[in-house]
Amino acid sequence: MKKTIATIALALLMCCSAFAQTAWDYETKTDIEGKTTEYATSGSFVIRCSQSCKVFFTPERYTLVEDGYNVLVKFNDKPAKQYSVTRSEDYTAYFFDNPIAILRAIRDNGGYITIQYKPYEKIAETVKYGVWNLPPTILVRIAETKAKKDALKDATSAFVTHTKICAELSEKTKDVYSSGWSAAYEKSKKEGCQ
Repeated sequence: MKKTIATIALALLMCCSAFAQTAWDYETKTDIEGKTTEYATSGSFVIRCSQSCKVFFTPERYTLVEDGYNVLVKFNDKPAKQYSVTRSEDYTAYFFDNPIAILRAIRDNGGYITIQYKPYEKIAETVKYGVWNLPPTILVRIAETKAKKDALKDATSAFVTHTKICAELSEKTKDVYSSGWSAAYEKSKKEGCQ
């Protein structure tokens, strides 16, 4: 019982803090068949979820090395840990072989993630991304138990509603000369949209 209450409290806290500040740009896209894909991006670090999730990053400037490579991942001041990655077909991105493991590590550690990888014929390089406050819709996908999933569903619903409101207000505030701009801008500030 205490765990369930704590989980619900944590879900609400995460939901509220996600509205306040997040490292992620979140959007959904629906294809012509009606299938929705979620995208959460932090710089060139991307989480893409439809039926399952893919997690990848695109380092700058370099063609990547051979397939089946490991990268070192470090969260904040924690020790570095190896994760297996596979390069993209165009050699420009690394996909984590176990996306749920890296998503859970992000959830459990937050803050900043530093990734060390080896570009083709170069010394190892690092990239750093802000990864605090994963979107609640992603958290639901990686929850280990049904109780956690149920507790996160309300937070997810609130998050999705907030995201839609902000997207609509963003469209209305693009034209500063429109008649409803001022009201949309004020509502956007009140809702906490970026």
